[in-house]
Amino acid sequence: MATQSAVNDLTLLAMNAAAGPVGGLSASELHGAVIGIAVADLESFSLHALVQLLGAEALSSEDDVEPFVRESLDQLLAEDMTFMPLLPDDDESLGDQLEGLASWTAGFLAGVVAGLSVVDSNMAALPEEAQEIVRDFSAIAQVGADLEEDEDNDAENDLAELQEFVKVGTLLIMSVLNDASIDPSE
Repeated sequence: MATQSAVNDLTLLAMNAAAGPVGGLSASELHGAVIGIAVADLESFSLHALVQLLGAEALSSEDDVEPFVRESLDQLLAEDMTFMPLLPDDDESLGDQLEGLASWTAGFLAGVVAGLSVVDSNMAALPEEAQEIVRDFSAIAQVGADLEEDEDNDAENDLAELQEFVKVGTLLIMSVLNDASIDPSE
């Protein structure tokens, strides 16, 4: 598991990167978008695709965005498998944590679409294994924070399992996309 210090550092970098004039972009959503773009095209992360996806007004300067992207990609590609989606801390309410997970998966899915467009492909061209995970992520992204909060251990365990599923699913999609040849004509 990623160290708390590394997560806090990444959160600070995300807050700096998302400090655009309009605001409203959460650290989780920004991280999901960056990871989604990267997963779709590991060979050449496109900062341009990130700006097109989120809008220049949602991001601060390139000098603030680049360190966040670099650190996010370093954690994604770490050989020790410490990658974790950037989500609200465990001391946040269960509803806030669930909302963060929904924001992360929504950002991730949007990022995958943006990354695939850079390589002239689309979701339909993904291998079935990756499409199944994308469908699951879509369901997670639709979960609203308006769900009744249930602070019992089962709810906390369910959330932890969902977070682990998102982590493993992300790494699996990355592996499938980088092991498979995606046919852009599909």
